[in-house]
Amino acid sequence: MEKYVLVTGAAKRIGSVISQQLAAEGWSVLIHYNSSDKDALKLAAQLKEAYPRQEFPTMQCDLSSTKEVLNLFQNTPVKNMKLRALINNASIFTPGSITDITPDFLAEQMGVNFEAPLFLMQTFKKHFGQGSIINMLDTNVIKNIETHAAYLLAKKSLDAITKMAALAWAPAIRVNGIAPGPVLPPPNQDQKHLEKVIANTPLKRQVGTDDIVQTVSFLLNNPSITGQIIFCDSGAHLK
Repeated sequence: MEKYVLVTGAAKRIGSVISQQLAAEGWSVLIHYNSSDKDALKLAAQLKEAYPRQEFPTMQCDLSSTKEVLNLFQNTPVKNMKLRALINNASIFTPGSITDITPDFLAEQMGVNFEAPLFLMQTFKKHFGQGSIINMLDTNVIKNIETHAAYLLAKKSLDAITKMAALAWAPAIRVNGIAPGPVLPPPNQDQKHLEKVIANTPLKRQVGTDDIVQTVSFLLNNPSITGQIIFCDSGAHLK
């Protein structure tokens, strides 16, 4: 049976690298995007050329819209598709302290970073009943850094639901998380910013995108692991 995986935010950055690695491992990848349609189509074409026997449909969805999220699986371009894995990778990373939080800002951060993954998890369970879910978190979920307060609150909530769902949906569905550290510069930041973050980690090493995709593959292929959060962060969570 053909293996299908949905990767949210698959058109760019880490999502694109995850999609490429899973395609190399024999997965057909549903490439989700919001506004990066050109990047999504380019990635789909590249993967189809490299792996002609697999499928790489693109799927547009605004994850800030609950209605669109709930209807996503009803609009899959592959008939009778059996999705076996879900990678909740997409997120928005917007600065703002606790005192800066407004109702609209909180709704935006929680919508994309927590509610969309939660509802996709629910829908995955409802439609497919078994498989594996991986939620991309953040090394700072165990800290209380205020610079991105609403973002971090959303990721902390996603961390909690990862463990709740792992217990509630076992043994049919395994749910795990990956908490990356310094992989790529955040939007609107440069390499110098990233180098400062890297210098403050115990390993003083940039987390490679290959490190992230190896962790994704490990979690997908190990049937004995659920409810785990793997900190792929050069030890940043230790400080």
